[in-house]
Amino acid sequence: MWRVAKNLLPTANNLWKKKRVPSPICQRCFCKSEDPFHALMDYKVARKVWKLTAFYDDVKQMAHQDMLSVLQELALSRGNEDLAHIIAVCWAVWHERNLSVLEGNQNSPQITAAKTITIVESYRRIKQPKNPAMLTQRQSENKNWKLPPKNWFKVNVDAAVKMSDLQAGLGVVIRDSSGKIVSTIVKRIRFRGNIACMEAEAVLFGIQVAHQAKCVPFIIEFDSLEVVDLSKNMKRSMDEISWTIKEIQSSLKNQSQSSIQFVPRLCNSIAHSTAKVALEYEHPVLWLDDFPARILVSLSKFI
Repeated sequence: MWRVAKNLLPTANNLWKKKRVPSPICQRCFCKSEDPFHALMDYKVARKVWKLTAFYDDVKQMAHQDMLSVLQELALSRGNEDLAHIIAVCWAVWHERNLSVLEGNQNSPQITAAKTITIVESYRRIKQPKNPAMLTQRQSENKNWKLPPKNWFKVNVDAAVKMSDLQAGLGVVIRDSSGKIVSTIVKRIRFRGNIACMEAEAVLFGIQVAHQAKCVPFIIEFDSLEVVDLSKNMKRSMDEISWTIKEIQSSLKNQSQSSIQFVPRLCNSIAHSTAKVALEYEHPVLWLDDFPARILVSLSKFI
């Protein structure tokens, strides 16, 4: 948000000042100069998004001003939790603006507003402070990955995100009932602005890989409780993740002997490490036995 506060976003107005575009006018409404306030709060689609949040009354009363003043005003009237959500709304609105201007695509305001809730929840889950005593106990209980039942496979999956490049890496590691790694695959995809969506994509990718490699029956293991609960119909979501969740559910239903379960991050480190490697590859890569040095280094910690 420091780029917003310092008026460093590449809006039409800022790009025009640098002589990179011929006009400062907003390329969506063609009515006003596009500065951060217009792009994030004043443009009609942005206002529709804010209207779906608890902050619309605050926003609609604001006259056109610099975003630093806006954020300072909101910080004084709202608590830290609300401010985190406000920042998420700004980020989501700007992301949708880029989709519209650069790619000609645009999600509905409802999807954008729902996405902000997932962003905040994902951030809190990652940053939530841990009780040292509980953490030590949990690590002691869950530090060992467990073998699948005889003649079954375990498919560990994860996603890693590189925000600076708007890229996400998906990693899949399949092991048999002896613990031997029988297959590893990495895939890089475009980051769509939602961490939970990328995590769900990793699960779906793992199911597809296991099916294609004929590693059945299998157990999908993953460290996102949110995605696992959604896949098991234990939670509901109106966010765009719901489409991927439906595909996961359909894929698991078609595999009579398959399941998905949550595991702590410590038990899924191999997939997380592999997902980071995926960011280095332009195209999907599958290894069955002859692992390259880069992958061997990543896997060697867990073999």
